[in-house]
Amino acid sequence: MRVRRWIGTALACFLLLLNVNLVAGAQSPSSSGDVVLRVGVVSDLITANPFAVSAGSDWTVATTEYDMMLKFSNQDLSPVPSLATGCTHTTDYMTWTCTLRKGLKWSDGVPLTSADVAFSYRFIIDHKIPQYRSYFVSNPVFETPNATTLIWKADAPTFALNMPPWAYIVPEHIWSKYNGADLKTIKAVPNVPTVASGPFVLTSWKRGQGWTMTRNPNFWGTPPIVDRIEYSLYTNQESMVQALKNGEIDIADGLTPGLFKSVSASPNVTGQQVVSDWWLNLAFNFGGQGPNADPLPALHDLVVRKAIEMAINKQAIVDKVYQGTAQPGDTIIRQASTYWHLDIPASQEIPYAPAGAIKLLTDAGYVDTNGDGIREDPKTGQELRLRIPASQDTTGAVDSGQLIAGFLKVIGIAVDLQPVTDAKMNDFWAAGNFDAYIWYWSGDPDPNYQLFVFTSAQCGAWEDGCWKDPKFDALYQAQSTTMGRAARLKIVQQAQLEAYNQIPSVVLAYPSWLEAYRNDQFTGWTPAPGAKGYLLPTYNYDTLLSIHPVVGASGSSSPSLPPAAWIVLVIVVAIALAGVLRRRRTADDEA
Repeated sequence: MRVRRWIGTALACFLLLLNVNLVAGAQSPSSSGDVVLRVGVVSDLITANPFAVSAGSDWTVATTEYDMMLKFSNQDLSPVPSLATGCTHTTDYMTWTCTLRKGLKWSDGVPLTSADVAFSYRFIIDHKIPQYRSYFVSNPVFETPNATTLIWKADAPTFALNMPPWAYIVPEHIWSKYNGADLKTIKAVPNVPTVASGPFVLTSWKRGQGWTMTRNPNFWGTPPIVDRIEYSLYTNQESMVQALKNGEIDIADGLTPGLFKSVSASPNVTGQQVVSDWWLNLAFNFGGQGPNADPLPALHDLVVRKAIEMAINKQAIVDKVYQGTAQPGDTIIRQASTYWHLDIPASQEIPYAPAGAIKLLTDAGYVDTNGDGIREDPKTGQELRLRIPASQDTTGAVDSGQLIAGFLKVIGIAVDLQPVTDAKMNDFWAAGNFDAYIWYWSGDPDPNYQLFVFTSAQCGAWEDGCWKDPKFDALYQAQSTTMGRAARLKIVQQAQLEAYNQIPSVVLAYPSWLEAYRNDQFTGWTPAPGAKGYLLPTYNYDTLLSIHPVVGASGSSSPSLPPAAWIVLVIVVAIALAGVLRRRRTADDEA
């Protein structure tokens, strides 16, 4: 019995060491032994600065490394605990008290307290940061009686805390030096590497190549298994898809419909068609951004804008550009906000009617006087020729622009399409030197933000083309102070209808976002919102806390024991063998 016990002990130790090594190997898809998630993207970062974010990759990185006080739930994007465990309000909704977790730290080890939250909110308000201003209505002030309590007081009832505010909390000890600086200076802060509170922090960024995020050792939540996230930038989607097929990356983000359908049929690849929470946008420019803003004057005429919308075949964009992975667009609140989105009644829809568009223009005096196929403005004599930049980094934007150029040619309007990067789109946006552009909008689960960016106050900041409509502004203000959900819904729908009828932009389509991942490398993805949500961080970073490598993944290290483990194993086996031999000798002697 003693011989068997020694052999059993030795074998158990061997199997234990071997099992530990197998698990370690399965969790180490890199030569360094770290667990690395490899992400393919076609859109570079424009900025790593949370006060300058504008495009998709910027938001993904910011969401991964900066916490909000409350965050969006995975299921329905309702507010759930994050840095704060919760908030309560007085009966008049004018005072909210929020309780933060104890022991929070920034990635550099400095304590994170309610003072950081108050600083972040005050910094946004005082410097008029356009991305976040809409969350701070009714002149809020913030009190911090202790390190874990934030009191938010407003001079009117507010539901801001129940959105929740999509405003990132930044470390006061890093950003306080910029207090009082102008917005241009604040946006120019490089912010690499980052000090943050989320599960990963940005540690390096090589423009045109990609960036790396490393696990935060002081993260307050459940530690992720992944040690590092490596984002690789691809110049075209074909090469990114090929890298996914070859196992060079674990997930590809923002695919075109054709490539999505192709790669989803590949072995070991799973596609994720995300419920539409963004829309493709043909935004008109009305001018006013600055000295270089020189849009076509005819665009101020609603007749011209309406004729353009009537000439665009949105179903053709859905079918040809998105290959059925989209729906025709109508209002500026996306379909994912199911409670708030207004489905325009058929009787009030602006129809696809090229012949009707031609009649509208002709009746208004926009005619082709020289026979070149392009109509002229009866007031200025200018040709109806539109300079339209289109984002190369937004799926379907350029292809839709090419179709739109053909649609508008039919009604006598020329298009000079200019495919450019998101960085260049930002330049056009800021300067206002375009007639219309094709980009995208997403927004929050709550409609307040999306309505806010179309208000007159956002001219030169967050609004596309400086559209100004006093009726729309009044509707925005009314919904922002209405506490009753049903009563607020009616106002939000009126605001959507006003924007639809006045046409500051044409909502072209509601496309699904398309992702694909290697199901033989990582598993445990947590999409948000719901089963058809995003896999990569968009509304929150929870998916990075739940994913883990597939045991035996092809990218894992081979199951060989490390030197120290071999030494222990040899000692254990030697002891076991010595015990066996000793037992044999004793038995022989006794014989």
